Amino acid sequence: MDILDIKNIVKDLPEQEVRSYLQFILYRIALLEDKENSLVEIANDLKEIFNEILYPKVTQSDPFGKSNYKKVHIQFGYPYLRQPLKELNLLEEEFIIAYHDNFSIAPIYSLDTEKGQTDRFDWLKNNLSNEYEVEFYKESLPKVISQVLSIPNDLPIYIWVSENANEQTALFFTLYLLREQKNNISIIDTATLYRKLFDKKAKKYVPFFSGEIILEELQTIYKYSQENKQILSDIECKHFEKEWLDLSNNPGTLRIWENGEIKVVPEDYYDDFIIEKAKKLIGKKKGFIMCARLVGEVYGHILQFIGDSFLEYRVRKLIEKGIFEYEGGLEAMRYYGIKFK
Repeated sequence: MDILDIKNIVKDLPEQEVRSYLQFILYRIALLEDKENSLVEIANDLKEIFNEILYPKVTQSDPFGKSNYKKVHIQFGYPYLRQPLKELNLLEEEFIIAYHDNFSIAPIYSLDTEKGQTDRFDWLKNNLSNEYEVEFYKESLPKVISQVLSIPNDLPIYIWVSENANEQTALFFTLYLLREQKNNISIIDTATLYRKLFDKKAKKYVPFFSGEIILEELQTIYKYSQENKQILSDIECKHFEKEWLDLSNNPGTLRIWENGEIKVVPEDYYDDFIIEKAKKLIGKKKGFIMCARLVGEVYGHILQFIGDSFLEYRVRKLIEKGIFEYEGGLEAMRYYGIKFK
């Protein structure tokens, strides 16, 4: 693999995933200052991240056949739980299922069926410019669903979730998939536990995506959740099933987190905000600004986990409407600039 291959893979990674990888890499490098940490061990950890980024693999659909796993963790987004469990020496006995899809956007009707998945990925393919990301979603979701359905009934399940539409929608979907299972299921609400366990830091900021939480804090949350586990009742599980059916029957393709609940909003919900930010960035210069800069500015202020690819899709829609004009190629946000028409 040469430098061009690496560039092509890195440029297509979702922004939140890039941040999580960077956070982990910087943390491991910082450990070099502590002489007690093995240089070889740190190098091996960095090599593992290297392989995970450049050679992503979807775990086999049924990993439980010949295993001795004691617990299953289900998480949404970049597999941020791997390192905390590894450092606690639990990675060999506690299995992680990671959804890579973004449930904040695109149709979700009948997502447990082949037709529902096809409809969803057709929408993603037709509207998002990041083909690598879409193809990866298309390949991984059916296998992740198969993993969830293959969990043995005697294994406790812990579902990690925070205060964003992606993780909350995925939580509803996962509990719907598990509706016939007899497992003990617990929800680890990372935002709520963050406020409880790190109250001073939480007064300034609470990570709204579980993968934003640093390693040591994730370990603290993990330990607390094991000591204070709360198993979902049958009534609670039925409630979540109904929530999924109600939500998935809504044809909307953009979901946000507002006032403690998922809210389905029109696709153009952030268009006025994009225009407002464009006005501030362009200012009196009246020249072109890079689309990637505009998308980054908008994403950094909305505090929603909807993905930069969706925001870039809305910029292209504003070009179609004649609000913006562009120069460059529209195949990716880094290739073109925009200004007001």
